[in-house]
Amino acid sequence: MFITQEASQKGLPVVRHLFLHYPNDDHVHKLTYEQFLVGDEILVVPTLDKHKKNVKAYFPVGETCVWKHIWTGDLYDIQGSEAYIEAPIGYPAIFVKNGSIVGEEFLRNLREYRIL
Repeated sequence: MFITQEASQKGLPVVRHLFLHYPNDDHVHKLTYEQFLVGDEILVVPTLDKHKKNVKAYFPVGETCVWKHIWTGDLYDIQGSEAYIEAPIGYPAIFVKNGSIVGEEFLRNLREYRIL
């Protein structure tokens, strides 16, 4: 189901805190604004300080999936792990669930618009 369709039919917000999809992962309850989901298939870890070049991404526990970094194609598959990701201004750390419909469509759109 596409994100906006899901939002209109189920009443879920498009941008979500991780606890909505990973309620049993205690670490996500400690996160505030550091990272968020767009739907349940896109994970965003924004750069919030213009002087920083890296961000710390957390890959939640609760579902077996592989997160794919959109800029590098690097894969992250260890649940409950953290990684420092290069994320200069203009290139936020964005991950899609590898092989997901929404994730693949997102990547296809980025390529079509020559962002990737």
